[in-house]
Amino acid sequence: MNEIRCRPAGTEDFTFLATMLGEAAVWRPDKPTPTAEQVMGDPRYALYLAGWPRQGDYGLVAQQDGPVGAAWYRTYTEANHAYGFVAEDVPELSIAVIASRRHEGIGRRLLIDLIEASVAQGYPAISLSVAENNPARGLYEWTGFVPVEKHGGSWTMVRHAAQSS
Repeated sequence: MNEIRCRPAGTEDFTFLATMLGEAAVWRPDKPTPTAEQVMGDPRYALYLAGWPRQGDYGLVAQQDGPVGAAWYRTYTEANHAYGFVAEDVPELSIAVIASRRHEGIGRRLLIDLIEASVAQGYPAISLSVAENNPARGLYEWTGFVPVEKHGGSWTMVRHAAQSS
């Protein structure tokens, strides 16, 4: 079997990123995952990818005989932001692995590589939003994310660049 490799995400990955955004938004196996078109048609999610890639956007696609997961971040403004927004100079992370490939370390690899990229690009921190009962929350905590604010059943978490991974 081919080794999993992570490569930078480009404009050609837009549809796959939108599919992964659907996986991230509807992560429970008992719920149907929206299509890329449904995700981009929903204003709650569209801002995570609208105009990809904008200045400051960065993403990775994990591949093994085709794409199996993706992680990316982008910055937002106080006036127009996503669920895990904490500041205009702190990008918010989105990450997902296709359902059939979860629990294989793909998400961990994507997350660590994306954290390293954000530090290399000089960001002071990186943030995300996660449902409190999402099993991925343990991975986020393991990589240094800490909860900073609760919104309903979700937590905004932040990982500061000053800590080591």
